Amino acid sequence: MTVHLNEVDPRVKRTRKLLQQAFMELIGERGFRDITVQDIADRATVNRATFYAHYEDKFALLDSCIREQFREVLAAKLPAASAWSDEHLRVLIVTVFTFLGGIHHCKPGSQDLDPLLETAVQEEIARVLLGWLSASTVADGLRGISAKAAAMLWSWGIFGAAWQWSQGERAHSASEMAEEVREILARSLVGMQQGAA
Repeated sequence: MTVHLNEVDPRVKRTRKLLQQAFMELIGERGFRDITVQDIADRATVNRATFYAHYEDKFALLDSCIREQFREVLAAKLPAASAWSDEHLRVLIVTVFTFLGGIHHCKPGSQDLDPLLETAVQEEIARVLLGWLSASTVADGLRGISAKAAAMLWSWGIFGAAWQWSQGERAHSASEMAEEVREILARSLVGMQQGAA
């Protein structure tokens, strides 16, 4: 049975915040693999039924934590009603690089988290790009290429570059790398538009 919660109810928000905070504390102490739902519920001072009313399992909770953290970081950098522009694209890319760099710098050594992290962040990047492309005339120039396909491709490009950078030596800053990625994406956009003409 699926419980439908009122997402704007302050009690729901408070409980989710308690569960997320407890979860992040436990990850720092023990690592993801060793945490149980009961551990999370106990730390958050709620019962297991309350946990399951909010999240299907600890994987769903992790996904929610990653997405919310990324959205908060991005919201602090971009205006709420941002639209497609070179500057907004640059800010998005820098944010992805710094977000992943911060996670790889401080995260406990659990590679169990990597696939979940990859999926959540890449999908959030694609969501932002698709919103921009769908609301702009840029997508009109992509004749024969859907905005969804372009957003998916570019989101993986941004994510993949940031992921590799975050795990490497970081010879270049996040801003320098972001500018290179932005330039590649801008050139690919021009090429697609010219090829479709």
